[in-house]
Amino acid sequence: HVMTRVNNGQVHVGLNGGDAVSEMDRNTDGTLTFKRRILMQAVGQKQSQPHAHWMSHDGQFMATPNANSNDSTFFDFLKNLIVKKEPTGPLPIAAAMNPNSTKTYVSNYLGHSISVLCGGAAANPPIPECVTGGPGTKIKDINLLENYDPSTGTVGGNGAIGGLPIQTPVSPDGLFVITGNTLTGTITIIATTTDMLVKSLICDPGCHGVN
Repeated sequence: HVMTRVNNGQVHVGLNGGDAVSEMDRNTDGTLTFKRRILMQAVGQKQSQPHAHWMSHDGQFMATPNANSNDSTFFDFLKNLIVKKEPTGPLPIAAAMNPNSTKTYVSNYLGHSISVLCGGAAANPPIPECVTGGPGTKIKDINLLENYDPSTGTVGGNGAIGGLPIQTPVSPDGLFVITGNTLTGTITIIATTTDMLVKSLICDPGCHGVN
């Protein structure tokens, strides 16, 4: 997975097998020059295996879902260090931030859930967990199978359901989180005002990428 930093045009590539994110500078002729590998765990910590990362709107922060260590790394480029490494759910696979970078959403592939984490910017009104814990702190987990009864196989509640979630971007207006779910073949919709699962749409088998 590849993303750019909006403030300087650098390109960042997630190295799932390398436990790092590769950083490349953009040259004046448009070509790229390798600069460094940014490890997503401290020395001695469990290998992270970061997957689909996301950059903040101002280019200051990066969030990675770490598939091997079941957590999310929140990296601050200005401080040039990891400011938080927070547990998420089983096999986190994709991250996204809302447009003003006050929240990060991480999909947990084998957890059938979305972890909501604090972003790098302060929210208005303030989010209590973010005030006390700082950027990268977990706010809550959203269970995408909350309406599913495994004993009967029926779906109740508002009828929304999602299993094995992958890409989960936030809409440009910041109101909704849209997730592709490969198991259930659905697209789930989360309202960011409440961070609750409000709806699911029928997709196709292997529903995966969302943009």
